[in-house]
Amino acid sequence: MKRTPLAHERVFNNEDYAEKYARRHKKMSEMFGREYARKLSSHGFQKGRIIDIGCGFGATNLVLAKRFVDSEIVGIDLSEPLLRLARQAIEAANIGERVRFEKADVHQIPYEDNSFDVVINVNMVHLVEEPVQMLNEIERILVPGGFLFIADLRRSWLGLVEGPIRSGLTIEEARSLFNLSRLRSGNLSWGFLWWRFETEH
Repeated sequence: MKRTPLAHERVFNNEDYAEKYARRHKKMSEMFGREYARKLSSHGFQKGRIIDIGCGFGATNLVLAKRFVDSEIVGIDLSEPLLRLARQAIEAANIGERVRFEKADVHQIPYEDNSFDVVINVNMVHLVEEPVQMLNEIERILVPGGFLFIADLRRSWLGLVEGPIRSGLTIEEARSLFNLSRLRSGNLSWGFLWWRFETEH
């Protein structure tokens, strides 16, 4: 299933747009960081390799870095302005070299098979041109028994007043993508604004 991206790369490579995007979505990104930190801790995760696929300005990673101080955390994105903001945030937090941000395509993730214990992917499924390819790459780099957290906007009538929601996926569309991919089994759940797909532990 091929989808048209909501925002082209040239939009996210606009400095002003990136800064406005970061300000607008900072609280949301931190919310996901706290949620995933809580879930990982509840399953006994203490340290390992974590990657955020489509990390944006890095707010989720910063929350996780502060919670899991012995972990290596990587964020990848294609937007240079967003990556610059992410690097600035980590430098300001004085976290050190265990967190890094790299420019990379989510369709061709530049890491070896089974190389991460945790994979996070927020608000990317509805943006990328080939979501199944991205899901296959996620499966490839995640270790057996690893933790997977995918979340995205759920398309609903709210799209009448909130443009981005119109570009989200219905639950049926999300389920279809997962079935087409090689992604391991997991739980698909949904609420008013979001759907989530997470591995069972």
